[in-house]
Amino acid sequence: MTRISTGITDLDKKLQGGYPEGECILITGEPGTGKTIIGIQFLYNACNEGKRCAIIATEETPDKIVIHGKALGFDLGPFVESGQLSMIHFLETRAQDLDERYRRSYTVLNNDLNSLLHQLQEDIDIIVLDNLGTFSIGVELKEFRDQVDTLAYVLSKQKRTSIVVMDATAHELSHRIAEYSTYGTIKLTTKENPYTGKMERYMYIPKMRGTKVTLELINYDITSEGVKLLSSKANRQL
Repeated sequence: MTRISTGITDLDKKLQGGYPEGECILITGEPGTGKTIIGIQFLYNACNEGKRCAIIATEETPDKIVIHGKALGFDLGPFVESGQLSMIHFLETRAQDLDERYRRSYTVLNNDLNSLLHQLQEDIDIIVLDNLGTFSIGVELKEFRDQVDTLAYVLSKQKRTSIVVMDATAHELSHRIAEYSTYGTIKLTTKENPYTGKMERYMYIPKMRGTKVTLELINYDITSEGVKLLSSKANRQL
């Protein structure tokens, strides 16, 4: 199975080389756990490897995403300017439709998830969608499951490697059904380390098809150079 680097060297080692190529991977976690940063590192690395990429932003503006990445040493600006990285800003669409939302159902609004796929150019290899939770608001569980099923199926059929970010609250409220649709799941959380009494960040990989993964909690940190997994000596079992 061909792998696409996550942009995080030690995480690639945990995944036998990276994310499975052409598959849809779910990244979910609490605020402050680095979900967006993981997406930025993935995009930056893929762009450096010459791949055509796109990010669908539902919360932050493209400018803020570029600024955020640059502060961590992942300057996406040149790739945006050259057209190698496309930025689809769904936040503006939502803002423009505030009045119209009162005249139509959430069901119709949620169809924008699939309509966004038609905005992607055919030669795009890598996609990051941040945040899928936006599309679960006010939607029946069955319909949301159908939406995510369609999203994962279409992207996989088009052989596009994709990261779908979803906040932990929306993930829990939707009964974690997005996990059934995606090829793999990485969960990010914070827990108290009983040895130090300090809160620390942990990564857990409950599912990654076609990949032999450990079920242990993986200690990591968000540094000035992005997300970094801590060495085994620094890890503590909970």
